[in-house]
Amino acid sequence: MTDREVARAVQAGRLHRVYRGAYALGHPKVNEKGRLLAATLACGMGSVVSHRSAAALLGLLDKGPVAIDVIAPPERGRKIDGIRFHRVRPPRLQETGSVDGIPCTSPARTFVDLAGTVGDRTLRSCFERAAQRKLLDVPAIEASMDPGRRGMSSLRKLVDEWRQAAPVAKKGKLKSPLEAKVLPLLLRRDLPTPLLNAPVQIADGRIEVDFLWPEAKFVVEADSRDFHGTRAAFERDRWRDRELMRAGYATLRVTHHQAERETKAVADTIASALSARLSPAPPHSPSGAG
Repeated sequence: MTDREVARAVQAGRLHRVYRGAYALGHPKVNEKGRLLAATLACGMGSVVSHRSAAALLGLLDKGPVAIDVIAPPERGRKIDGIRFHRVRPPRLQETGSVDGIPCTSPARTFVDLAGTVGDRTLRSCFERAAQRKLLDVPAIEASMDPGRRGMSSLRKLVDEWRQAAPVAKKGKLKSPLEAKVLPLLLRRDLPTPLLNAPVQIADGRIEVDFLWPEAKFVVEADSRDFHGTRAAFERDRWRDRELMRAGYATLRVTHHQAERETKAVADTIASALSARLSPAPPHSPSGAG
């Protein structure tokens, strides 16, 4: 379409401008994903949603920024209102993908971009959500890291923390961000790898527990306020603990505060409990033996 044809279509209400050069067809209402797609179209071939906008699109953040983050080709010229250009190394082919047809950076490249943009706490939360969604790929993150960029020391620290836990998260099933917070904590001491969200046989059927060491008959439950804060949940948790005890299992409950602020105490307790339950019982001496 020529510029004149576009202008006529806009005047007639057939096209509605979203960004310069990108229009909605037929109606002016565009949802968030429509805005993201329009941003990449407005920025030209090879543009991808990136940084916090990509993190929100991938489900690693609850909400993206008002101005959409985009990595555009180096020759991209004028600024576009509502779009934030990032002058960083263009993503390699393996560092790109798409969500619902929207070009965006891969999870690994998104972490590299986020590391210099958000704080350590937010970056850690994004790691936990990625693990829960089976998007956490430590080798891919390391391959995307650029030594000279901001935030690489924080990113390296998180990568080292998740090196053992990421493959376990991909094979298993994490139901909540708190479970993802607890998992690397469990594996930091070279403890036996637990089963994730595994079934346990009790007197009247089966229940699913967050982390299970079957040989030790030991269970760790991640108690987030979102899922365990109601009166009904409190009663259910006490019933579960009782039934697990009846079946011979020991249970330790870990809260969000404990997983974040009391990591050493939690790890020490779990290591001690596992050691005690996995160690062979001392031989019983008959009464009166000399």
